[in-house]
Amino acid sequence: MFGIATHFLLAVFAHHSIGFEARAVKTICLAPASTQMASNNTAEALTAVRESFTSFLTGPSIAAKPLTARLATQAREEAKAAGCQYVLFVTLKQERKQKGGGVFGRVASSAAQQTAGSIVGPVGSTAARVASNAIRSAAIEAASNLATSTKIEDQLELSYRLENGTGQVLAEKGDKRKAKSDGEDLLTPLVEQASEQIAAAVAK
Repeated sequence: MFGIATHFLLAVFAHHSIGFEARAVKTICLAPASTQMASNNTAEALTAVRESFTSFLTGPSIAAKPLTARLATQAREEAKAAGCQYVLFVTLKQERKQKGGGVFGRVASSAAQQTAGSIVGPVGSTAARVASNAIRSAAIEAASNLATSTKIEDQLELSYRLENGTGQVLAEKGDKRKAKSDGEDLLTPLVEQASEQIAAAVAK
């Protein structure tokens, strides 16, 4: 009898523990990025930003969910409806030296809608591992596609602002990198550094 009771209590405890772990996952909603691309490849930039941040901000205690609303106010509402505790706004700017001068060229800022998505499956499951690998592969491909238009001495600047559900800014920073060769991937290291800072802010 004692063994059966103990087994039952352990099962109940395990059930509640799993539920607690599931609730402990913090979701960051990604607003469509604002971009200024001298290469006139806005679509590739938007995809690369979305996929790269989704890849880095996915783990046992954190998840990312892209939004579709282009206005900041609407993005906040969409994030709230989606149950996200945080909203991330990103700006990406590319600068390129024009031939015959030292002035960098820019194009107008733009943003595009993105398809909402989320990670499904419990942490450590086969489904979660498959999803994680797919996300990583998509991020690598998107960053590589963006890098094909990179020219030597191009400069890429990435800025972000992380807000909580009440609109309070928890983290805000920008950084930039300059290409040392044609085809260099400037985005991935910028997103990785930003994601480390964002994850640390969310963990507080």
